[in-house]
Amino acid sequence: MALSSLSSTAATTLIKRCFSSTLTRRCAQLPTGSLSSSSLRFTTPPVMKNNNTPYCSNTTQQHTTIRSFSEMPPPPTATSPNAENNGAFQPPTSLMPEAGLGAQDAMKLFIEHGLGKQKLQQIAADKDNNSPLVARWQKMVATYLETQCHVIALLGYRPDEQGITLYTQQLTAALRLSPPDMQEQLRVAGRDTYRMVLAAAFNLPSLIEEQKTNGEMSIVDARNIMHKVSLRMQDPEVLEKVAKQCSVSVAMNDSPEAQQIELARKHTVVQEVMVKDVYLTETEGGVSLVQECGFGEGEDGYIRMQSTLAEHQGDPLINQYVGAAMMKLLQSAGIDMEALRMGQAKA
Repeated sequence: MALSSLSSTAATTLIKRCFSSTLTRRCAQLPTGSLSSSSLRFTTPPVMKNNNTPYCSNTTQQHTTIRSFSEMPPPPTATSPNAENNGAFQPPTSLMPEAGLGAQDAMKLFIEHGLGKQKLQQIAADKDNNSPLVARWQKMVATYLETQCHVIALLGYRPDEQGITLYTQQLTAALRLSPPDMQEQLRVAGRDTYRMVLAAAFNLPSLIEEQKTNGEMSIVDARNIMHKVSLRMQDPEVLEKVAKQCSVSVAMNDSPEAQQIELARKHTVVQEVMVKDVYLTETEGGVSLVQECGFGEGEDGYIRMQSTLAEHQGDPLINQYVGAAMMKLLQSAGIDMEALRMGQAKA
């Protein structure tokens, strides 16, 4: 369902990638149910249902719009393998599903044993330095995307957002022609990689084992939880708080750079309100939304919630719930999604 010319899937992607997701999980979609469900929610491999429709689709427009106001550090600007050949090597024109599985395996390798592991460990250590959850979440997403850029560069793609977009589009096209078991393998691989990143970045080594022991949440329970989240996101007090904090511009001038900084500030405000006021603030009943849903207290409860909901990140009804609510939050922040979309289309 279109929402001000931006689909609910795109808004959900923002949640997964930038704050989970429902990141912000698509080239990210943050964070299901976060800012999850940014964006991201992360760029997890798009997966198809048996009717060959995308289980979690990402369009170039969605990627561009979402990244345009993300405050995450940019992906690496390392020289593409094609650059040294003066353009003699062109990006791939198609991708086999097996290559997508291989890319996920490479991601896991670097996250478990490589530079990605070191960066995620540093993010976990930042908690002792009183680093805010939102700041650490943004660093986690940046680390994920940086690792993904390096992986897809070795497949011939540009190590930047353009490369991630092309990679995702080609993998989506390949999956439309793939058998259900291959689609499921890629969906599970992307989900497990995301959970691995969460566990490392927030120092929850038992997270994955807990998930295996408890089993996956049913789609009915996941939808009920995200309906509660969406209602809380649209609470008048929450919308008013976002509007108030974003009402006074801190931009020094009207330059594009200053406007991007201001946009990033507003986006961070939305993320912080999502965490504190939607998920972690105690309600009249004396418990937070995270506690009410059975995930425990505080930050750890929030991370467990995002990990659990990752199983259903591509559910269309969840995307609709959170996408509609996220659009209201962004409107309260004074973020014009239509203007952003048009601006990126001209770029």
